[in-house]
Amino acid sequence: MRCFQADYVFPISSPPIRNGMVITEEDGSIVEVGEKLNLLPEYKNTPVEVKKGLLVPGFVNTHCHLELSGMKGLITQHTRMTGFIAEFIRKRSLGTDTDRDEAIEKAEEEMIKGGIVAVGDISNGKSSFPFKSKRKLHYHTFIEAFDLHPLKAAESFKQSLELREKLLTICPGSEHQVSIVAHAPYTVSPELHHLVTQFGRKEDSILSIHSQESQAEDQLFKEGTGPLMAMYERMNLDYSWFHKTGKSSLHSTLPFYDGSEKLLLVHNTYTSEEDLIWASSFKSPILYWATCPRANLFIEGSLPDYGLFLKHKLRVTIGTDSLASNTGLSILEEMKSISKAHPEISLEILLQWATLNGANYLGIEDQFGSLQKGKKPGLVWIEGSAEPTLSENSKSTRLI
Repeated sequence: MRCFQADYVFPISSPPIRNGMVITEEDGSIVEVGEKLNLLPEYKNTPVEVKKGLLVPGFVNTHCHLELSGMKGLITQHTRMTGFIAEFIRKRSLGTDTDRDEAIEKAEEEMIKGGIVAVGDISNGKSSFPFKSKRKLHYHTFIEAFDLHPLKAAESFKQSLELREKLLTICPGSEHQVSIVAHAPYTVSPELHHLVTQFGRKEDSILSIHSQESQAEDQLFKEGTGPLMAMYERMNLDYSWFHKTGKSSLHSTLPFYDGSEKLLLVHNTYTSEEDLIWASSFKSPILYWATCPRANLFIEGSLPDYGLFLKHKLRVTIGTDSLASNTGLSILEEMKSISKAHPEISLEILLQWATLNGANYLGIEDQFGSLQKGKKPGLVWIEGSAEPTLSENSKSTRLI
């Protein structure tokens, strides 16, 4: 038995507890959560581990690209999406397999130490699979399908299926922790999108898609012009089949989904209020909205309008994106970036985004996301303040 005490405990499933305590088994299973005065007499023979600061459940990182960890520091910041893509393509094969594996191992350890317990991770290859097989973290793997040409949709989807089989071979028993998903509206033909969503419904998979990460994405769909179209032309890609919709990227994408899926829209940097209102009225899937603020700042130098997220009561989750587009994999640092831009957002809300909302999306809320009796969600210490707020000096450490 272990007994932890802090200035505040955030169970997430209930209001914060001042002078709170968390009692766990040695394996991290929650025994009790409550006020110190109520629990201390019952556990007076258990040594108390006093932590100055806050105790919260383990973080859920709903959007990561672990396989790109070897690209840390290689990409120029603030080049916008087309500049990022161009530099990414030039540099993605730099380094040896050993360098890549060492970077993945280091990145995973960074997530563990910083308090992340579960990850929604994108895979376009198998390099991260051996690390996932060790199950140091809970992973749900999203295998991305992408190809611009309708005639190549079947072959592209077949490659995604083959990669899925490789994952299941290396990580047996992962059938319910893997999905095939569309990469982004501007990299997936309608034919490939249909194959992805049909398979997702058959497998009852949770799905994700990068969405409205740049203004160029909406311009492509509304006008059929802009930086993305220019990029396709520079790359000599056949985009002749594409016809503008006259609508936003989100408005053009959601109709591929029939309303039975959980769908994570990732980034949403330029999602308008008009789109949010439309999405809530459309017969859409169960929508979750992932934000990766430090990656948005890294690439576009912009953040989503979090005030709209609150106004429309979105199911928001937090991701780190990759080390190609970020300087670290820390959910706490992502929360600090949001708080700096929008100090009116309470820590209680930020923590819900960082824990329980992500667990609900991944379907692992029976174990993760909140400090409740019987769960084994991980326990994280946020030090740097005795008040229920974040500061520049706040630091997160996983205790269990």
